[in-house]
Amino acid sequence: MAAEKGQDAGRGADGVRRRLALLAFFAFSAAPVGASTYFEVEKVCPIDGEKFSFLELGSISQWGSLPDGMPLGSGYFPIQLAQCPKNGMVLYRDFDAPTIQRLKPVIKGEAYQALYAAEETRYFLAYHIARELGDPDAPWLLLSATWEAKNEEPAGARARRYGEAFVTLVQSLPFDPTRLDSIALRARASNALRELGRFEEAEALRSAIHIAPDAGGQEQEAEENRQGWKNYLARLALPIARREQSRAPIDMIGNREAAARCLSHETAEKRKDETSPPLTELEVSFCKASDIQKEIVRMRAFNGE
Repeated sequence: MAAEKGQDAGRGADGVRRRLALLAFFAFSAAPVGASTYFEVEKVCPIDGEKFSFLELGSISQWGSLPDGMPLGSGYFPIQLAQCPKNGMVLYRDFDAPTIQRLKPVIKGEAYQALYAAEETRYFLAYHIARELGDPDAPWLLLSATWEAKNEEPAGARARRYGEAFVTLVQSLPFDPTRLDSIALRARASNALRELGRFEEAEALRSAIHIAPDAGGQEQEAEENRQGWKNYLARLALPIARREQSRAPIDMIGNREAAARCLSHETAEKRKDETSPPLTELEVSFCKASDIQKEIVRMRAFNGE
């Protein structure tokens, strides 16, 4: 799910640096990319009428994604959601008057207020609202919450808790091999199990995902999506087999992003960034592949090297 909301300005410089760290990992670009733009708007909380300022997203560029589905691009992902400062209600979509009436006891209830007081992420709170409403977007909101948690602290307790909650939710849902959304959720859950280090379960779930010949319909776009998920599942088998928990296995992030990873030691030296992780033995070997080398040459040429 990609909600059309902007990035909040009120989290502080440290939070911004943490969120941008992952995107900087892929910042050795081989093509011009547009900067993200935001504009300030006034929001009104639908329950208590509270007014607050919010930076709405105007435009953003995307050039890839991680295996967990989080886009990579010119700004922070997942796209920030507006949140009422007092009661903590997350405005992940528009709510009509009857829905607002249904939500009043939920938002003001002890359970939601406890989550807000505990500073759970906005997408996690949005997931709880969606779950109360029976909104089919609920699993996707929870998946986005896992991105928020991993952006803040990849190996933290919150990231693990959200990841486990996402896996549990997906496994509780019926699987329909004719529906691309059902296939996608299972595939992301398999990857989540891999990131959690539950490799046998990850492989069992991955290998059990069947994609029906007519999944998504008969249109060309549906065929491309079916093939895309088949390719994803085939690639996912590799880091599962080698028991890799990394969020960005080099053989699952695309040639452009892989080449950027191969050049990360060079960009780290230029930026005097001592936190950039060294290349692993697998990554060193992968970087020698001819298609990756071609991409590296193209990146260096674009950057005037």
